[in-house]
Amino acid sequence: MSLRMPQPFLRQPGTIALTGLACIFAASAQAQVSGSAGIVSDYMYRGISLSSGKPAARLSLDVDGANDWFAGGQVVSGQLAPQSHRNAQWLGYAGYAERLQSGLSWEAGLSAYAFHGAPDWNFRELFVGMSFENYSARLHYSPDYLGFRERTVYAELNGGAPLAAGWRYFWRGGYLAAPGNAATNRAEGRIGVGTALEGWQMQVSLDTARLRRQGASSGGGYGGYTVAPSSKVHSKVVLGLARSF
Repeated sequence: MSLRMPQPFLRQPGTIALTGLACIFAASAQAQVSGSAGIVSDYMYRGISLSSGKPAARLSLDVDGANDWFAGGQVVSGQLAPQSHRNAQWLGYAGYAERLQSGLSWEAGLSAYAFHGAPDWNFRELFVGMSFENYSARLHYSPDYLGFRERTVYAELNGGAPLAAGWRYFWRGGYLAAPGNAATNRAEGRIGVGTALEGWQMQVSLDTARLRRQGASSGGGYGGYTVAPSSKVHSKVVLGLARSF
């Protein structure tokens, strides 16, 4: 039983090895397996495009195993800003979650990220989280975030609730901090609506990030944006369509 919020085809990531772990969990008679395949108009990750502003295909697998363990992963046809063509971005996670008698749940685990053709970007994160009803909070720590050679802490709050006619709204607010380097810090958020019909999932969201890296082009690390010396806000409307299985 993981704490993943019920946002259409939005999952926490890791590596191929962890995706293989998900397959091991799937072999258990008690495991619950879900997945989806779809496309998004822009693959946004914490407010930054990892597909150079272009549409991207995505395939995901999520497994809730026995004894409160969970795992999963996804592959995305991303394109980092320095790259001239698309490459697979492998993402996966594994962890443990438990629901308390009070209704509060907690989780802890590891996520890992691998970028084909750009191994310097590969990184791992430890995470801990809590949730209650339609709200959740998570804290992530990475010793080398996206190859920046910086330790980072990322905090996020998530929420959502049903709307009329089968629609649901969702939101997320996050903040990335690099101790000792305030120029890397950034705030980002997402708000949107989604619906599901006969196995299809559709959503539209507004992703916004306030970038603070100063003085030069961000290169791949910030999705190819060139950031002025002062803080700058970037926003993007993202459409998504996926088929559940």
